[in-house]
Amino acid sequence: MTRSSVRRTAVAISLCAALAAGASWASDRAAELAFRTSLTVAEAHDLVRSRQGFDVCLPNLSVLTPDIAAALAKPTGFYRLSLPAVENLTPETARALAYRTGDIDLPGITSLTPEAAAALAPHRGHLSLCGLSTLTTDVATALARHSGHLCLSGLTELSPEVARALARQAGRLSLPGLPAVSVATASAIARHRGASLTLAGLTRIPADVAEALAAHQGTLILPRLAELPTDTAAALARHAGPLTLDGLGGLSVEAAAALAGHHGTLTLRGLSVLPPGVAAALAAHQGTLSLPGIHLLTADVAAAFALHRGVLCLPSVATLSAAAAESLAMHRGGLVLSGLTTLGPDAARALAGHDGEIDLYTLAQSAALESVELARLLTAKIRLLSLPKVLRLDAANAVAIADTLARSTGSVSLPNLKAASPATVAALLAGGNVAIPPLDEIELLTEPSAGEPLVQGDVGGD
Repeated sequence: MTRSSVRRTAVAISLCAALAAGASWASDRAAELAFRTSLTVAEAHDLVRSRQGFDVCLPNLSVLTPDIAAALAKPTGFYRLSLPAVENLTPETARALAYRTGDIDLPGITSLTPEAAAALAPHRGHLSLCGLSTLTTDVATALARHSGHLCLSGLTELSPEVARALARQAGRLSLPGLPAVSVATASAIARHRGASLTLAGLTRIPADVAEALAAHQGTLILPRLAELPTDTAAALARHAGPLTLDGLGGLSVEAAAALAGHHGTLTLRGLSVLPPGVAAALAAHQGTLSLPGIHLLTADVAAAFALHRGVLCLPSVATLSAAAAESLAMHRGGLVLSGLTTLGPDAARALAGHDGEIDLYTLAQSAALESVELARLLTAKIRLLSLPKVLRLDAANAVAIADTLARSTGSVSLPNLKAASPATVAALLAGGNVAIPPLDEIELLTEPSAGEPLVQGDVGGD
């Protein structure tokens, strides 16, 4: 068995195992059909009907006629169709598969005629052909008519001529098997005008290749780039569209400063720790700066980011100190703090002073509405505020919290409130903008005394 066939077999086994784990088969009959090497049209129809809403992987189906392909492809009730044992695709069968509006995986296809590629190209969705290790210019030209997500992970080499043909593809193009590209190939593939170009096999690139790739006008994704010299960073910064470099575990100050010259959305998922100097260099970036790998934001890094102008995305930060919040409040642009789970009164008060939009999704889903300051922050930043996990308002400051919610200019919903004092309920209803359950569904508590803690529940608990 060749190395490529071993890899395709491993891909097929892992894919089918993952799909099978998603849900059990509806019947023993359906399970038996799923492992057949061939099917009748009626059996194919029965099989896909049994998998409505789930992926379908047929690991042994090797005989695929146009009528069987049509029976498998036309229903829309499942997300992905995987046929790892299919090794040949006629134009007629490809045309039938192209009716599929969801994802198709054909890892067993090692070669395609231009006619079959052209017949498959109208497919809409994710098309994975990881068994193709080489492409002729004619086949590449035909596949380039595919307007969905085209993934060709089996390609380990790419000539400028084939790259130029693939660049005509108008959707998302992924070539994760390329370990390196020449300047000529990079220049050719950079002409791609689809939504995104992903080159996941590149772990390092010289500055001249980076400069050629920077001419791409869509989203450029280099998720495994592990090294970024300053000259390469400066070249990539010339890219006009969104730039994703998720493989970088660290940056020098010089490389960060060069990368900050990029205008657009810059995503650096691999950075989990930022020295203040690197943060200060990145803060010069003007546009959306996304750092999903940062979980802890120190006060000095927050102070550096206060100078950033644009949208700052820190979706994994779970809490903020008051000092960090004060610095972020000076930031000019939107803030994405969708991962915040807790926020003390001082930090909430400081963050409320931010003059812009803040994404506080997880904080709004929390069961703990612990302070007037937090209530004021949430109502100031979320015009349609829903607090589904707040079950009880019964602390000493509950009336003040309720009054804050009622005074907001937006609408507030407490759909699962189960217990509060009469004064708290009255405060909630005073402004006419707070929705709560019917009063006969709320337990009316005695007024809390000073010093009692605010008790919130979990929606799932009884």
